[in-house]
Amino acid sequence: MHELKQYIQNYKQINIATTWLLLAAALVLLLPTTVLSVSGLDQWVTEYRGYISIIVISAVAYFIALLLVQTGQTVLEKQAETGTMNKIHKMVKVMNTSEQAVIREFIIQKKDIISLPLEAAAVANLVDNCILVPALNSQEIIGTGSKIKLCINIKARPLLDHKALGFPTGKMTEQQAEVLKSARPAFAKEFYIRH
Repeated sequence: MHELKQYIQNYKQINIATTWLLLAAALVLLLPTTVLSVSGLDQWVTEYRGYISIIVISAVAYFIALLLVQTGQTVLEKQAETGTMNKIHKMVKVMNTSEQAVIREFIIQKKDIISLPLEAAAVANLVDNCILVPALNSQEIIGTGSKIKLCINIKARPLLDHKALGFPTGKMTEQQAEVLKSARPAFAKEFYIRH
């Protein structure tokens, strides 16, 4: 869909010219010969009727092709959206404690974007299953390990409730808080401020 919108923007003049050409050619073909004879175009239209018809057919075919491409892209986008949502739903149901801990880091650090190592299995799983997505397509290299700025996918946020993230129900006890702190990923303990 984005590509089609960009095409339409880039070729706006061509689309406008094709529209006017279609309207003019169709009008000339549809006008009665009495109207054309007044303006002196009747002989010209009779002589070039075949070419004018080709212009009309070509312009109509052009717009039909644009419509078909747009319809196809819309269908593909809906399928991709459905596939993404299925991956997110499945991942939320089967997240292990390491993956829950990675998501909890966003809450613990009170940040929307965190630099996370892609070589960590939990992070890689969350990215592969569309729970985490690159933030602003930016990448940051820290030391020898590659880290990328990630954020929680907006489509996944409604599904990441307290239960899905492994938070206890009700008020958290001191012991439960310690268990959650000790479950923080090693890279979080190493690179971020301890809470």
